[in-house]
Amino acid sequence: MMCDMRLPSPAKNQASLGCALAVVLALAGCVSPNVKVDRARTALRSGNDAAALAWSEDLRSSMYSRDLGYLEIGRIRMLGGDFEGSMANLAAAIDTVIEQTEEGPRLKLGDMGANIMAGTITDDRTRPYRLPPYEFIHALNYQMLNRVFLGDPYGAAIEARRAVFAQDQIAEKYGLDVSAARDSVPKDKEAGFAKVDAEMAKLNDVVNLTRSSYENPLAWWLCGIFFEHDNDTANARLAYQKAHDLMPGNPFIQRDWLRALRREDPETFREALTQTGIDEASLAKPETELVLVFEEGFVPQRLSKKIAVPILSAITSVDFPVYDTPAHLPAPVTLADGGATLGASATALNIQSLAYRDLKEKMPGIVTRNITRAALRVTAAIAAKEAARHDSSGVGSLIQLIVFSWTGIASIANRADTRAWYTLPVTVRIWRGAVGPGEHLLELRNPDNDFTVAVPVTLARGETRILWVADTGGNTRAASAPLNTGGEPPAFGIYNSVLSTQR
Repeated sequence: MMCDMRLPSPAKNQASLGCALAVVLALAGCVSPNVKVDRARTALRSGNDAAALAWSEDLRSSMYSRDLGYLEIGRIRMLGGDFEGSMANLAAAIDTVIEQTEEGPRLKLGDMGANIMAGTITDDRTRPYRLPPYEFIHALNYQMLNRVFLGDPYGAAIEARRAVFAQDQIAEKYGLDVSAARDSVPKDKEAGFAKVDAEMAKLNDVVNLTRSSYENPLAWWLCGIFFEHDNDTANARLAYQKAHDLMPGNPFIQRDWLRALRREDPETFREALTQTGIDEASLAKPETELVLVFEEGFVPQRLSKKIAVPILSAITSVDFPVYDTPAHLPAPVTLADGGATLGASATALNIQSLAYRDLKEKMPGIVTRNITRAALRVTAAIAAKEAARHDSSGVGSLIQLIVFSWTGIASIANRADTRAWYTLPVTVRIWRGAVGPGEHLLELRNPDNDFTVAVPVTLARGETRILWVADTGGNTRAASAPLNTGGEPPAFGIYNSVLSTQR
């Protein structure tokens, strides 16, 4: 498309403005609007994985959202039982963060704070998507599980060691970046940041459910399980310890930590046992056991919201990413076997809180970039108005018209960057306990609505079997696999949902 840039007539004025509109809209970036996310998740709930995959493939083909596309494809393929395809796509995203050097692996994390400005006149949607730590670590969780469901539990232990390295590196580097981000907001953006921060504060009850966006208790617990299976008892104890520090109220994590502590540090174990009041006999590891990982629903979406902020001498509405979904109450799923209750699951990970924290941690940089862009538009409009006031030839008025049209178009076309890994669950619950050898029809029940899903599982004597269940809200995807040799091979199936339509 070509634009005539000579001194235009009124007719050409309209053509020039149309050209400007086309250019601005073209520069707005390739990002899926929320309606496409809704359609993809609805497709997964109805069992139409092909439609969801088409959406994720579009993301992967975007120069801006390629790594996000890899995450979404990896998750959707995992939900469909294609664990090899899931592992390949997740690996592609993970490899963009873990760089192999002569000195060993190192992490390339996305920028924090206001230290890196956008190089576009549009918005953050034209910035390449970089995996935030909470998504990166959960991708490592899925790689551990993918290995197990591909019949390679020892490979899962290798993935666990990579997860430990990554989490240690993130805690060391990213934690410092988060603490420094708030101080990096320029003085002239402080008032705008305060307005947006007040909006974010409305959901502090969700944010405060976790300690940081980059600490994942489920990852540490899974690492402990795979280290223990690999007879690496020292690292198992450390992994369980970190999981317990992050999720001290989870009884299954607590028992695993105490059991590992008893073996590695008997003196500290006695002190901890006294403090918890747990019966030591309950720590005995059963000969044959089941480990359940239950994922619920989908994480809330980020929304684009206009917030009035002071810019120069004016109050201007600027789009910012926000959340408006209140704290999610996890479904209290219980387990039964042949009518006998085995117990209730317990929350091990709140991804809603991690996602909210991630946005809060990144907000200083988002505010600085968005207000800087808006200030450029305001400055241009003021300058054009002054030029028109002092010009009698009509050129100044034409420039003013073009600038005002550009600023109006830019205000409409610019939207907040709401991209995130939207097929992640909102929460993850776990259960671990004794299940006898043989065939079982395990019943997962939601006491809130009395919905039940029955999942067939077969265990060999002496086996520890992992059962992963992902309830999308319309159906349940379930896979199980042994950590020991000699058990039944990995199995996958799709069943009904235990979640109500309101969730």
